[in-house]
This record gives sequence, structure tokens and C-alpha cells, in this order.
Amino acid sequence: MDIKKVIADLIPRFRKLTEQTSSSGLASAGAVADVNAAREAGREAGYEAGHAEGYGAGREAGHEAGHAEGYEAGRKVGHEAGHAEGYEAGREVGHEAGYAKGYKAGREAGHEAGHAEGYEAGRKLGHEAGHAEGYEAGREAGHEAGYEKGYGEGYRIGLEAKTPPQSEAPPPEP
Repeated sequence: MDIKKVIADLIPRFRKLTEQTSSSGLASAGAVADVNAAREAGREAGYEAGHAEGYGAGREAGHEAGHAEGYEAGRKVGHEAGHAEGYEAGREVGHEAGYAKGYKAGREAGHEAGHAEGYEAGRKLGHEAGHAEGYEAGREAGHEAGYEKGYGEGYRIGLEAKTPPQSEAPPPEP
């Protein structure tokens, strides 16, 4: 109940009581009892009004304070949880991106190194195989040529050494 309403209700009661006591001249015992009852009724009404108003104001102030404190605590907890979650998500994304970038760089470097190493190894093997094959072919060709030449020379010398000419078939020509 509002304090203004309580006072507005009490004023007519007081007027009524004071009019009764002033019209009779002296205050009688009944008039004093009415004044005491009015005073007690006013005190109780004032108490109720003050209690209701104080309770409402206290409840509202407590609500505001509790809301502010709870909001701040919730904001801190939410901030910390969000920060931790965001940090973890960022760390994972960063790790994945770094891994992919590093993997690609390593793969390319490995490819280049393997290509260069394979090229050099292939060149050496090809050179050695070609050298050996060429050497062997040259040796065989030289052997054949030397044999043919030596055989032809030896046959000619042998023919010249014979005193009487004989009719023999000439060697086959290559």
C-alpha cells in the first residue's frame, strides 16, 4: 500500500475523532479509547505501508544487484569458455594449414631432389652402359678387322714364299 493512501485514509478518521472530542468539551474515557484505537490503526497502517514500500524497494534493489552480479559472472565464464574454444579451433586450423603447407613444400622439395638425383644416377648409368657397349663393339670390330687383315696378309706372305706358283683359290673376300 502506498504511504500517501494510508495518510489520506487516516486524515478523515482523525477529523472524525477530534470533532467528537472537541464538541463534547472534555475528553471522555470513550473518546480517549477512540484516539488510542485510531493511533494504533494509523501506526499499523503506516507500518504496513512502510513495510510494503521498503520490501518492494529492497526487492528491486536486490534484483538489480543480483542481476548485475550474475550477468558479470556469466559474461566472464562465457568469455573464458568462448576464448578457450576459439583458441582450440584456431590452433587446429593453424595446425592443419601449417601441416598442409609443410607437406606440399616437402613433397615439392623431395620431388626436385629425387628428380635431380635420379637424373644424375640415370646419366651415370647410361654413360657407363654406353661406354661398355661401345667399348665392346669397338673391340669386336677391331678384332674382326685385325683378324681379316692379319689373315689376308699372312695368306699373301705365304703365297709369296712358295717358290712355284700353285693354283690355289684366293681367300674369300669379306
